[in-house]
Amino acid sequence: MGVPAIQVSSVTYALRGQKILRSMGIKAEIQRTTEKVKGKSCSYSIIVPEGKKADAEKILTKNGIRMIGHSEREVTD
Repeated sequence: MGVPAIQVSSVTYALRGQKILRSMGIKAEIQRTTEKVKGKSCSYSIIVPEGKKADAEKILTKNGIRMIGHSEREVTD
């Protein structure tokens, strides 16, 4: 099972989202999204812990961070 990844359209949204989530106590990391999302060739994902995706999405929406999709990332050790 993978970890939740919330996709945003730019690195600016990713950085702002990461900062907001961390200030709310949610661990958040940024990765470049490898697959094309809704016709966009360049997007970034905010990786959050399992069980925090719904909370993270609510926080991001409330703070004006536009999400373009979501997926799961494989856990790599």
